[in-house]
Amino acid sequence: MQMNDVAGMFAENVAKYRKKKGLSQYDLADLSGISRRMIGHYESEGIIPPADRLQALADSLEIPVYKLFKQPGVEQSPDTDLADIDPRSVKKLRDILSLPADDRGDLYRILNKMLRKNQLERQNREALNSVNLKKKK
Repeated sequence: MQMNDVAGMFAENVAKYRKKKGLSQYDLADLSGISRRMIGHYESEGIIPPADRLQALADSLEIPVYKLFKQPGVEQSPDTDLADIDPRSVKKLRDILSLPADDRGDLYRILNKMLRKNQLERQNREALNSVNLKKKK
């Protein structure tokens, strides 16, 4: 999945959940503390906000943050059990959640950059493998 796909899904989901709650962009702006103009950008341009604003949007829409990025028609597996997550990861998540909001936001931005970099590297490897396979034929 490419970043544009994620941004598009995010834009669709913000609008979908806002409308589902019967809220206007102005209503969502008031509830979340985010300007109406930015709400419009999130919905029309698929701009993904920083972590603190993601949480504010999700809280205002009364949904978990992951639903803002969920692909339509893809349901979460019912056998997904958080108990299956290794204890070290759970401890790190608790440590992260105990940080002040500003520090958490900084950490999320760093993680997002690392994840994007990794995703681009993976896409480049896949593209090179595809080119190499075509050359062999």
